[in-house]
Amino acid sequence: MVIYMLGWHWRHPSDLAIERPNGHFGMQILLVQSKARIRMGEQEYRVEPNTVFLIKSCMPHCIYADGEEYCDDWVRFSVEQEDHALIDSLGEVWNVPIRLQDNSVSDLIRASEAIFRTDALNKQEALHHVMKAILLHIRSQFAPQPNVPHTHYDNDLERLRRDIFSNPARDWSIPEIAESLGLSESHFRRLYKNRYGISCTKDVWTSRMEYAKQLLLTTELSANEIADKCGYQSYEHFSRSFVKYACVSPIRYRTEHKQ
Repeated sequence: MVIYMLGWHWRHPSDLAIERPNGHFGMQILLVQSKARIRMGEQEYRVEPNTVFLIKSCMPHCIYADGEEYCDDWVRFSVEQEDHALIDSLGEVWNVPIRLQDNSVSDLIRASEAIFRTDALNKQEALHHVMKAILLHIRSQFAPQPNVPHTHYDNDLERLRRDIFSNPARDWSIPEIAESLGLSESHFRRLYKNRYGISCTKDVWTSRMEYAKQLLLTTELSANEIADKCGYQSYEHFSRSFVKYACVSPIRYRTEHKQ
């Protein structure tokens, strides 16, 4: 991902009205920090502070203050080939409000702004990683879809998903996970997909691939060692998975991105 514009805690008067009938080029994270009215296409939302929108390129939208000073954080960015799997994993949450539970996304945008204004040698690489952290954190706080009822397994699923992204090398056996929750395998798969819009198996794969990319760029471990640390029994299996995720081999990914 490449950030080309961003801002943190930009403030505007209470009569703010920004109308973009043709949207703008590039994807955007818009984190509203005050009460506001946000129109996405034909749908208008009245939002509370700490509400984020992931806005697709050229999406018509309008921003209106709602009786008080308007404030927001925002990032405009483009994606590269290697980012497509992560973008796809976000599901059908584009152009709709997502109420966040904490200030982590705002803190990361503030950090991004500080990095963006430096002349550091590895600035773009650092921003790339921060953007991934922002999107993954937003994804972790997605609410269930409105037509999906809450269940008493919700807290267990939240803990499980955090564990998956914290421990990608673990042998995540779907039958064993289901058994630990007292569920049939099919019931567990359905609950997980309904809640997060993505299968548990794909989340495990994504967590392993992101961890592999991190190790390739931040350590001198061999590709075989990284395969083992990511939970793969053979390098061949790991390499095939990595190529499918990043479109290049692990060795080539390391060479290209370390340069």
